[in-house]
Amino acid sequence: MKKRKQYIINKKFQLKTTFSVIGIIFVIVAIIIAAIGVNAAYNNKRLIHIIQIQDNIVEALIAYSQSPHDSEQKLAISNIANDHVKNIDTIKKIISLNNILLLIIIGFVILQGVLLYFILIRKTHKIAGPLYVMSNYFNDIINGITPNPRSLRKQDELQDFYALFVKMVDALHKREEGKK
Repeated sequence: MKKRKQYIINKKFQLKTTFSVIGIIFVIVAIIIAAIGVNAAYNNKRLIHIIQIQDNIVEALIAYSQSPHDSEQKLAISNIANDHVKNIDTIKKIISLNNILLLIIIGFVILQGVLLYFILIRKTHKIAGPLYVMSNYFNDIINGITPNPRSLRKQDELQDFYALFVKMVDALHKREEGKK
């Protein structure tokens, strides 16, 4: 049996189902990302405020070290200033990494949406395919033609329902043979 290349058979059903599931997931993920984003922005703002306070403290210490004091105090203030610069760099890296992490999460969500679209289209195809086949057979029956149903693909859904449909068609065949 030739494999079909068209996965969207019943646009209304397949796209509605696919976009409903993706929509629900995106809303949930958007809420999570918004919470993370708000938290990251709040924390980044607090870190920037800490940087400003620390800069003021270190500037005051440096100004204080310019006045005549002993060399141990000047050395201690110099060490504090060096540690301050390192800490500020670390804080700026944390802020940058927070922003990068948020962008990576958004990228993964978009990738997840694309993958989910293809997975759901394939999954709904396994439902829409049998419905499409049965709809064609129903039209044949309506037009007075008793069909000879083929078997469904192994991975198709609705196997039990289709088996019942085939029983019905077999009963129609028997009735037609009984009339002859």
